[in-house]
Amino acid sequence: MSKVNGLTVLMTIVVQLIIGYLWYGSYLFGDIIKTGGGHAIDFLQTDVTSLLLLVLSSFGLTHILDGVVKHNGVKDINDGIKTGLTFGIFGLGLPLLMLLNLMGVAKVAMLVIFMHLVLVSILTTLVIIKTKKD
Repeated sequence: MSKVNGLTVLMTIVVQLIIGYLWYGSYLFGDIIKTGGGHAIDFLQTDVTSLLLLVLSSFGLTHILDGVVKHNGVKDINDGIKTGLTFGIFGLGLPLLMLLNLMGVAKVAMLVIFMHLVLVSILTTLVIIKTKKD
């Protein structure tokens, strides 16, 4: 197994925080995604568990996509976008959509979550390419 670059993980955490804040805040889709009690998500009031999951997901996503980037020989932005898009759709998005559908989540909310995962996968792949040391 290869080592994961700490700077890449840190940048992925920042990307997820910024995208999550914009995506689930009042700027874009904050009124669409509701918690179990029917309240909109307040992304700035995250708890320790949410932050821990964010760090772990950033590490895992970086580790997996770093292996995919190395295995496929991805070196430029265009290939990075294609790789992130492919992994985001087929590796994360569609399996999660199946689970959310079984849980009875609204279709619009499923679409918003799906697009968020795909966007984060693309941006993480681009961060990996830009911080890669050859």
